[in-house]
Amino acid sequence: MKRITQGVGHWATRLRFAFSSNAAFLAYIRTEGNSRGGHTWTNEDLKPSPPHMVNWRWYNFCLFWFGVGFGNWTLGSSIVGVGLTWWEATIVVWVAASVSGLCMALNSRAAANYHVGYPVVLRTSFGMYGHYGPVIVRGACAMLWVSVLNFQGGAFASTMLRCIVGKRWDDLGSQLPPSVGTTLQRLIGFLLFWAIELPFCSLRPNKLKWLYTFKAWTLPPSMIGLLIYCLVQSRGHLASDAALSSVTTRPTGSALAWLIVSSINSAMGNWSTFIANMPDFARYATSPSATMWTHIVFVPFPAAIGGMIGIFGTSCLQEAWGVTLWNQWDVYDAILDRTDTGAARLGVFLLAFCSALFNFGTILGANLLPFASDITAILPTYFNLTRGMWFCCIVSLALMPWKILASANGFLAFLEGYGIFMGPTAAIMITDYWLVRKGNIHLADLYTSKPGSRYMYFHGFNVNAVVAYLCGMMIPFVGFVGTFGIAVPLGATRCDEIGWYVSSAVAGTVYIALCRLRPLNNIDRSLAWEDLAREFAAERMAIPRTSPCLSLDEKASCDSGRKVCVQAATVSCTAVE
Repeated sequence: MKRITQGVGHWATRLRFAFSSNAAFLAYIRTEGNSRGGHTWTNEDLKPSPPHMVNWRWYNFCLFWFGVGFGNWTLGSSIVGVGLTWWEATIVVWVAASVSGLCMALNSRAAANYHVGYPVVLRTSFGMYGHYGPVIVRGACAMLWVSVLNFQGGAFASTMLRCIVGKRWDDLGSQLPPSVGTTLQRLIGFLLFWAIELPFCSLRPNKLKWLYTFKAWTLPPSMIGLLIYCLVQSRGHLASDAALSSVTTRPTGSALAWLIVSSINSAMGNWSTFIANMPDFARYATSPSATMWTHIVFVPFPAAIGGMIGIFGTSCLQEAWGVTLWNQWDVYDAILDRTDTGAARLGVFLLAFCSALFNFGTILGANLLPFASDITAILPTYFNLTRGMWFCCIVSLALMPWKILASANGFLAFLEGYGIFMGPTAAIMITDYWLVRKGNIHLADLYTSKPGSRYMYFHGFNVNAVVAYLCGMMIPFVGFVGTFGIAVPLGATRCDEIGWYVSSAVAGTVYIALCRLRPLNNIDRSLAWEDLAREFAAERMAIPRTSPCLSLDEKASCDSGRKVCVQAATVSCTAVE
């Protein structure tokens, strides 16, 4: 409590001083090291993470994915809805999660070695100015998802309030007009969920380990408990696949094979954002190995179990009640409609709390943090991670997600299909680090756009990466346009149905080919695999935490005759003889 009081007092003192003069106000709103204003490439969250913040061990990543995987109730059951059997849907989830886990492991390596986030790693492959494109795409979609997922989290909050208040919650005496697009209960739940989320915007990932650990220990038991309830309701009997499916005739032959392939691609949408996002977490990893096998094993294993729980639970309730409930909040409300006892309300409250916790962790890790990281890269003078998360959370409130969800299927198709924009980015990042530059990154040149600097390429753009990105994205793009109701050829629709795989494979292949035909001039071929990564790690180990370091303002004065050397916790200027 004393530390909290001191922190609030320090913040209040700084705030009062900020309004003492115009110069003091500008210094206050600018990030660390950017008091002079102007364009900059760094601040406290763009430079490598200091050692005291690098605290994610291998088991933290295991727990992170253990909690994420068991939240796949809707994913598994919805795949059955398109016409697959339960075991085919399980294979779909397993394959999609396995591919995603491998890609996450590969894309985490650079960040785990050099302790920088997604935007800074992007500069190595796309260039100092070229990296803005993928950053803007990811940030815009992240903000939209924050709004939508907050509204879904609000549904669980509304259910918890119903458990507390009872039947009075269904009749509050007044309701919003139909034109608003939501009920008063859902609006209250949304605002409550949003308000609880706000304080967490002040926490960086190194301070969120406890949240994901707590989620990993609470979500799996709650989902298993819900499955047991569903089995009891149906006396252990499952509904037929036809009862769960939205199609009248089960596909066979090539139609079935294509449905499985397209379902795998659709399931990729559940993890495609994490493939790009993992550098923002991996930068806090204590070693590169902490992000490798943990993703390869602990992404698909819990995901497959979570998907199966959703499939069997939905099937049991269809058999017992004659209704197909895909969403968990609908399941909870249906339980209360049928059994409004104290014990049932307590059980549903705990289930809804765990489900809301899943949404909460997903919003923070998959959307708020990526947006904050992206806007920090775009406006580093004024935004850091915490400011970016606060900004995103506040703006998401004004987006009125109930309007987004009710607007049209086309908008949701965009959110689900933007993997064709993120897939090429991840493919280029992976091939660039692993195959082109063999794990060697010159950190100094990631923070300067002076002519001749290593990552300026052609006017700040790596032409090879730009061409490869466009090649990968354009092939499924025509089919993606068709999801908005525009008539397109069947072949284009097929390409979009496997859009993530097509766009990623094409972009990665084209990038490697271009780098062979048109070699990059910033690659030092005399370096062995991750030579610079080992040198960087040795420097951080050799310099004590208490060593004097230059302030970021002093670092900003470095000219082209100096190099940036990360020592312990900072990027400091070291003269080159």
